[in-house]
Amino acid sequence: MLRDEYSDDLILKDALQLYFSKYHFENGGYHWKWFKIKLGPIFIPLPNIKARVDAVKIHDIHHIINEYPATWSGEVEIGAWELAGGCGRFWVGWLLNAGSFFIGMFLYPKALFKAFMKGRRCTRNFNYDTEYNDVLLNKTVGELRVICGVNNNQANTAKDYVLFVLCCILTAAYHIGLLMAFCWILESIYHLFMG
Repeated sequence: MLRDEYSDDLILKDALQLYFSKYHFENGGYHWKWFKIKLGPIFIPLPNIKARVDAVKIHDIHHIINEYPATWSGEVEIGAWELAGGCGRFWVGWLLNAGSFFIGMFLYPKALFKAFMKGRRCTRNFNYDTEYNDVLLNKTVGELRVICGVNNNQANTAKDYVLFVLCCILTAAYHIGLLMAFCWILESIYHLFMG
């Protein structure tokens, strides 16, 4: 169910300006040298590399056509939706969405599951063979929703449920591996300096 924040007849470039304004992203933040990931009261700065900017431009469009807000729960939803349809050539998208998915497993499991199943029902997303250009930006939100099939109410298949479980397992394994590597590095540093 869409939240009716971005009407079907709204031109995408205008919808993006509304989205940026609402969530305090100056022109999407695409030109910033650094971006921040918020973990509670802490902001972690990371370099805003070209690969991330390219992925986020499409990611923001997916936020709009699905009406997922740029909040913790909205990032979980869009992360699940994008993983369900694939992140294509955007390796940064795969990594960042995996992080959102992992958080969603604990904080927003129902929203995570619902968004993943919605993503599986869609006919496509824009992570594959889509140029971020004036042709795309001048399409209406409704046209883009039709292209992706975001309102497809078809029943999910058994394969979709299996893929959801597999995504949960792989995402958890990836993050547990990262945590183990981080602990090993800290232990190595401790032994190096403390003997």
